[in-house]
Amino acid sequence: MNINQIKDDCRKNLNKYAVEAFLKIPTLKLPLILDAGCGTGVPALALIEHTDGVIYAVDNDAECISWFRNKTSENKLNDKIIIIKDSILKPSLFDFKFDIILAEGLLNATGFQKGIQALLNNSKNGGFLIIHDELRDDPFKKRYFRDNHLSLIHEIKLDENIWLNEYFLCLENKLKMYENNIAKKELSSIENQKNNAENLKSIYYILRNHY
Repeated sequence: MNINQIKDDCRKNLNKYAVEAFLKIPTLKLPLILDAGCGTGVPALALIEHTDGVIYAVDNDAECISWFRNKTSENKLNDKIIIIKDSILKPSLFDFKFDIILAEGLLNATGFQKGIQALLNNSKNGGFLIIHDELRDDPFKKRYFRDNHLSLIHEIKLDENIWLNEYFLCLENKLKMYENNIAKKELSSIENQKNNAENLKSIYYILRNHY
């Protein structure tokens, strides 16, 4: 059982929302794109099909990075997706700025304000940000965006039913085929998510940096 493959296969069901968010941004020629907290690269591999730019994908999880590198090599995308094992919070990570920044779940790991400042540190003036985050504290987050010269272009909300039916149900069905400890642990975690489904609501913020 390859748990990364199983999760990736189910996570692809949500790619259409990342692509929808990406397509809300005006078409840019050869954009520099940053995937901040790229994980195993499922959204990046979806977005690369919709741009002639280059994606710099950053994460500090060695296992996720290794798995992502295998996929880019298999798909002959090493010249289109540049994978870096490091922390996006490092101020000196890049000596250039990005046209588009994607952050899928990053802010859960970094904290909202710290994560936003790291993204702004890497964003061009006039650049775009696509942030996928929990829906909770939405009014505060929107005020914080405005206070930091970020204008909201569009938003896409994913309710709990999308997460339950398009991700967790897929994951549950695949994991039930196995009886090992990893599968049992993952199934227990899914059951907990189902029991607290209200917390699954999320939102894509599509923003433009005016600073």
